[in-house]
Amino acid sequence: MRQCLMYLKNLFTEPPYRKSIWFFIILWVLTFLFSDELSYSGLYYLILLVATIVLLFEKCGVIDSEKAIRKRFLTYFYVIFFLCMLPTLAVTLVFSAVGISHYDTQRWHSTWPSSKAGYIPTPLQTPKSLPESLKVISSAEVIGIGGNQSCLVLDGDKATISRYEEIVKSNAWYSFINGRDKDITVEVLNSFTYPKDKNVLFSDVSNYYEIITIRRQNWKLFLWLIDGRQNVGDNPNEDYYYSTRISAEKYIVYVVYHNFDQDQPRVIYFMFNPERTRMITIDIDFYH
Repeated sequence: MRQCLMYLKNLFTEPPYRKSIWFFIILWVLTFLFSDELSYSGLYYLILLVATIVLLFEKCGVIDSEKAIRKRFLTYFYVIFFLCMLPTLAVTLVFSAVGISHYDTQRWHSTWPSSKAGYIPTPLQTPKSLPESLKVISSAEVIGIGGNQSCLVLDGDKATISRYEEIVKSNAWYSFINGRDKDITVEVLNSFTYPKDKNVLFSDVSNYYEIITIRRQNWKLFLWLIDGRQNVGDNPNEDYYYSTRISAEKYIVYVVYHNFDQDQPRVIYFMFNPERTRMITIDIDFYH
């Protein structure tokens, strides 16, 4: 055990290549810290992994055999590394600028509606945890050049869903029954600035929502290598993220916030199915 600790100490704290090893450690940490904002390609990870292994093997060879340090090793190493990494990183930045999507149900915290400007009432802000009776069915977050959109689908028993509905209802601006005649059923729940055009109340509320499920058998190596993503679509035999469109007809909608701007809408609303066994949260923020 003592020898192992001494070996690790020499590996990470003693020359040669000490600074280079810590450079790669910091690079790995930064990669994981920014993994939510950047869509790293699989090729990026492979280049970083191979370079780290080569550097560690070279250092281990110096420690084990006490051989002379190769004078030009670091020069050749960094030239090859940056020639491979810089184009790959450029492609990563381009794809990330176009848009990033997250469909992991474990990331429901980031999909729950949020607002730095204070548009979300305190009782409706992201909870630290969900009751055991609630299950995350789908979590979709799309961040693009033109704006962001998220949709969270939760299933649970009628008592739990109804309890959430009461909280939403007491903090919402207005509500209505989704469908063709939704403009007839509007109910004002709290005071807000009423728009001149009544149709704006419903224009950004969709009559459907989508459930994203993962089809792991459709994972494709080539797509992962290019931009670190997988297909999103409605083909169960081809798409990794399989999208199913569900009608929201007769669902009750509670609008928590709406800027009533048709060009750059910002709208946050909750939907509940007639049976009160499903809750959907929608957060739309489009800008130009």
